[in-house]
Amino acid sequence: MIGLTLEGGGVKGAYQIGAWKAFRELGMEFQGITGTSVGSFNGGLMVQDDFDTAWDFWYNITPQQVMTLDDEIHKMLCDKRLDYNDISVIIDDIRKMIKISGIDSSPLLKMIQKMIKEEVIRNSSMDFGFVTFSLTDAKPLELFKEDIPSGKMSEYLLASSYLPVFKERLLDGKMFLDGGFYNNLPANMLVRKGYKEIYAVRLLSAGRIIKVDQEDANIHYIEPVRDLGGMLDFNQKQIRQNLSLGYYDTLKKIRGYHGRRYYLEDFPEEGETLRMISQWPEEVKKEICKTLELKSEKALNRLFFEEAIPALIKLSDMDETNGYRELLLRITEAVAEACDVDHLRVYTFEEWMRTISTCPWEKEKNEANGLASFIKISESLFKPGREKKKDALLNFFIKNRESFSQLP
Repeated sequence: MIGLTLEGGGVKGAYQIGAWKAFRELGMEFQGITGTSVGSFNGGLMVQDDFDTAWDFWYNITPQQVMTLDDEIHKMLCDKRLDYNDISVIIDDIRKMIKISGIDSSPLLKMIQKMIKEEVIRNSSMDFGFVTFSLTDAKPLELFKEDIPSGKMSEYLLASSYLPVFKERLLDGKMFLDGGFYNNLPANMLVRKGYKEIYAVRLLSAGRIIKVDQEDANIHYIEPVRDLGGMLDFNQKQIRQNLSLGYYDTLKKIRGYHGRRYYLEDFPEEGETLRMISQWPEEVKKEICKTLELKSEKALNRLFFEEAIPALIKLSDMDETNGYRELLLRITEAVAEACDVDHLRVYTFEEWMRTISTCPWEKEKNEANGLASFIKISESLFKPGREKKKDALLNFFIKNRESFSQLP
């Protein structure tokens, strides 16, 4: 049996619907789904097979659909980037600011009741479960659909998403708290049901996660490498981008695309990449050696391959088993980031190299910002430390992108 587990993380959950779009295109079917908080809500929509409704909801979501709050409170929540690790620190400030006992979650319950079809979920052959935490009993609840009282599916899904900033609401006479405070990625629930293959769609939200031993199940993690924003950040542009990121990250995982922050469906093997690098112009090799402060009596090609390439690899955070292929990939991705190349599409190798060689670069803007402006971008190429040298290298690669990105 193949299962799917979905992490909690507020409005970052749009990412999971993008992943669902990819699963559907790939013809992947799951026999069971578990989730926490927003992951439980999205999981319910998946069990219902209600993709169009889910996509439309996330594509057009507004804060008013989830909670009642004014613009000032919304901005504060976004600025605080509310997350499980720091929620206790800011809750008092938020409650003082709104001068009530909490944020009204009635819109969230109404939205869940409107979109979740309890009868369809109960009649489905799929396992469906989620996590919440009973404050009244001071214990977590890992519930499957058969454990939930009839007619209470929506209320218990709300309990799985219940943040401390919400107004107090009793369910069956008890108080509940967001399940992310106990287990934000409940793959363990599927393991107990006998699932051996599990796909886990992460949102990289802070929160407790109960680890599953890989001997008990083979877990395939799908997770973003780009920022998804905050848990309560309803920025529409960000949310729509998250839909696309979830889609492309899932395709990358399943189809084996290359790249860390981009999606390349093919890339030359080590030997072909070595041949490409060996054909770089002499002035390019010479400047790289100079930037790396290499001084030797060796001929240029020997100096470049025996010292410059190992130095570049050492500066990067590449695995020891990686070589020319991975290095070229890292360099081209860093240039793509600096030149703001579209990251929401799949490239063939030919399209990728042509794009790198011709992508526009706002030279004046970047040079005005100084080398520090490259620090964030160069993290995709180099590991932390030695910022001045690595930013100088990135600057050089950007300026000479036409020289080193020629097709063989």
